[in-house]
Amino acid sequence: MTVRVASVVEGHGEVKALPILIRRIAERLGIYDCEIRTPHRIGRDHMTRSLVANAVRTQRDAVGEKGLIVVLYDSDDDTPDAVVESTKEQLAFASCEALVFVAVREYEAWLLAGVESLRESSAVIDDAAYEGDPEAPRDAAGRLGELMTESYRKTLHQPRFTAQFDIDLAAERSPSLRAFVDGVTEALRQAAG
Repeated sequence: MTVRVASVVEGHGEVKALPILIRRIAERLGIYDCEIRTPHRIGRDHMTRSLVANAVRTQRDAVGEKGLIVVLYDSDDDTPDAVVESTKEQLAFASCEALVFVAVREYEAWLLAGVESLRESSAVIDDAAYEGDPEAPRDAAGRLGELMTESYRKTLHQPRFTAQFDIDLAAERSPSLRAFVDGVTEALRQAAG
């Protein structure tokens, strides 16, 4: 049985990167018959408003009732729990369901958490390491860029690094990535069941 997955994201980089991350999680479970649609992107200003419910509804139509819908935010300076709660309220009001996750600060914090596993990339310096809490800095993308040999570009590097980084290593250091991996893993298991 084909597992169908759709998503709603806020960033341009996540449009390409998130399907790669979900596919990697599915393949770890031995799920290879997985149809992952291109994410529906909504600008940050609209992610916690009713437009997210409309986007989820559109994605639900595309994947059917048994398909999975994933909503992924960057928390930036917002409280992650408040963002999740607000989104779930919007979805409940609109009678839609989705898995809602927040990358604390930004998606790049997840990559920063596993930057040591990206050293083989020609875009990353040979001794790249980040000792601090990857979810603490406001500009994780900037911190990641400091560990690179070229200028960081979200639409180029997010997908490339997502395909390469060690998910387990990064999830040990990033609680929001661990929550994402665990939540998507469980949902995929149930969908493939």
